Amino acid sequence: MACNCYTKSMFTTQLVQSRHVFVTLQPTVIVTPPPPPTTSGNCDLDLLTPYFSMVDKVERLYGKPMADRRYQSIPTDYAQFIELYDLLISITTKTSDSNMLLLLKLAIDALEGAVNSTNLYGQTLSLQIDKINLQNRVDDILSNKNERVVEIPSETQGHLSITQTFTLAPVFNYYILIFGIPVYGVGFDPSKISFLVGVLTTLGINPYK
Repeated sequence: MACNCYTKSMFTTQLVQSRHVFVTLQPTVIVTPPPPPTTSGNCDLDLLTPYFSMVDKVERLYGKPMADRRYQSIPTDYAQFIELYDLLISITTKTSDSNMLLLLKLAIDALEGAVNSTNLYGQTLSLQIDKINLQNRVDDILSNKNERVVEIPSETQGHLSITQTFTLAPVFNYYILIFGIPVYGVGFDPSKISFLVGVLTTLGINPYK
């Protein structure tokens, strides 16, 4: 800011006009950024406390068998799958913690992956059964073409022998064809038998007749 002022000269009695410039300094304002938000070390894990048993069920019944490739042990109860899936989705709406959301996403993926795995496993067994039945049909056709009827004279004398044959139920026959003969002393795997019964029933094959 400029100002016209009058001062008295040291050497004369006259007034001397002088021009002074005043500079107004603005104060410097230092802005300190706010500290980053702190996150709790428990990652909202307390949110899972009321649902721990259900989340643990997802791991025990779905995630672990899928990782171990024990697809026949994964539950096929669709109602139970929907219940667990809806529960996990509902928990995701109760938190915004990114770490917690990631854990829930992993649980949901494990649940869906396990169900998809057991469905694919069942479809694979169905295809194997269809292949076995088709091969048996082809073998029957080929063997019938080579059959000949031989008449034995009534006066022919000989020895008559009777052989008793035991026929396993279809579920055990398919079990042996698909998984092989069980190890001696171990027997048939109950979980595989149970799963195979479901597949045969779906195909319209009586597992026991």
